[in-house]
Amino acid sequence: MAQLEASKVVLKNPSYDAYFDKVQNRKKLPMSLQQTLTDAFASIPVSAFPEVPRGKAANTLGEDFYKVILEEEPFASTTVRSIVTSYRWAPFIPVASDSSMLSVLLLLSKYRLRNVPVIESGKASIKNFITQSAVVKGLEHCQGRDWFDCIASQLITEVGLPFMSTDEVICVQSSELVLEAFKLMKENQIGGLPVVEGPERNIVGSLSIREIKFLLLNRELFSNFRNLTVKDFMNTIASEAPDGGEIMIPITCSLSSTLGDVIHILSSKMVHRVYVVAASGKEVAGVITLRDVISCFIFEPPNYFENYLASSRQEVNS
Repeated sequence: MAQLEASKVVLKNPSYDAYFDKVQNRKKLPMSLQQTLTDAFASIPVSAFPEVPRGKAANTLGEDFYKVILEEEPFASTTVRSIVTSYRWAPFIPVASDSSMLSVLLLLSKYRLRNVPVIESGKASIKNFITQSAVVKGLEHCQGRDWFDCIASQLITEVGLPFMSTDEVICVQSSELVLEAFKLMKENQIGGLPVVEGPERNIVGSLSIREIKFLLLNRELFSNFRNLTVKDFMNTIASEAPDGGEIMIPITCSLSSTLGDVIHILSSKMVHRVYVVAASGKEVAGVITLRDVISCFIFEPPNYFENYLASSRQEVNS
């Protein structure tokens, strides 16, 4: 019961309403089409979604890594609770196998979760995870269907993208320390940012939170991590990692791209965001995330999650 109440508090975050209102106001899709799609997703059970393969964890971090973790700040005094509550998993908001995909899509878009765990009623185990990436990949497989082609053929500007303006995009200069880049990600609760140069903010690379693994697993990089610049970090990865050159290349689209183009890029490149560049092809003009793309396909019916949580409470009490 306490978990349900905590979920209700989180879902009431004003920033979620502000984001989704902005999305709905900027979309230029016929309301009849949006209503049809929302009704369709509401009728699809979560159990119909394919299971997501499990990932692998690194197993060799080296003595230097553990020494820093155990002895230096801020690592030494960081608690598990503070780490968990900083994730978008807090609180834990699962869905049941018989829940609708609309609930999942809203959690992944409006309510900003990256992953939604799927459980079976009465069982203390997680059956599946549905991620933002998996949903967008599933959308791409809908090519050829009238409803998808109608939306995918729209220019990104016609569906209101990018939702984030040029001034709102958080960037890092290539000359800044790489620790500052990861700090910006943590403070702004984002998973990546563009690497830029000059006052025009010309994009020269991209950095995601996933790249921190190179800092932890490379002894030479880790020994100098407090003085390492973003540019040096990127150059080292590009020269040493098997696919390092590709990792550092910024994934971009233009203002003349279609929504279908962006969906294909996100799906085929397996990335979480695409940076929109201006006519020059270099200046960052915006960013489109997995969350943004999912938001283009749905809206939230009135009192939807209030009713969802109420039904969950009844199930817990029964």
